[in-house]
Amino acid sequence: MKGKLFILSGQSGVGKKLILEKVREHRPDLVRVASYTTREQRPNEIPGEDHYFVYREKFEEMIKNGELMEHAVVHNQLFGYPKKPIDDALGAGKNILIEMDVQGVTNIWDKYNPVTIFISYQEGDLEALIRNRIKNDPGRGEVPEADIQERIVTAKREATYEKNYKYKVTNPEGHPEVAIAEVENIIKKELAN
Repeated sequence: MKGKLFILSGQSGVGKKLILEKVREHRPDLVRVASYTTREQRPNEIPGEDHYFVYREKFEEMIKNGELMEHAVVHNQLFGYPKKPIDDALGAGKNILIEMDVQGVTNIWDKYNPVTIFISYQEGDLEALIRNRIKNDPGRGEVPEADIQERIVTAKREATYEKNYKYKVTNPEGHPEVAIAEVENIIKKELAN
């Protein structure tokens, strides 16, 4: 029996990582696979658990060698998931939960047939919501204004991908437990099928 690949995706700064971590706490049966990235490690991140942090040359070599199931440029950095651990886990009937950028998801629709869940902001002032989330994220450290502006532009663009996802979940400001419960229910429903 083949496992299912669950992908959380959505707008920049919407809280995907928090939702992912909380769902994993409640569902330790879901396999974790770390992505590769060329960006700097953040203070609270664990290499090999959150990401594998590599130089651009190494990442480009992995692309050339066909080692990644997908890859994308996000905020001028490269991100991608390794093919082998995902293929091995799915082939062994294990279910996987990962977070992936909207660009990456579009690259794997046909091959992996993932269960896609788009996380979005509640209705309101998108700029204020993003600023508040970045400011209150202790894992980010100091974020320059230019980076915040880039995230606002990116979040607006990413919202256009929502229509391509199987499920849509809103992460209400100050109440991530609502989105966490909804994602858990989606996973439960999909695994019952």
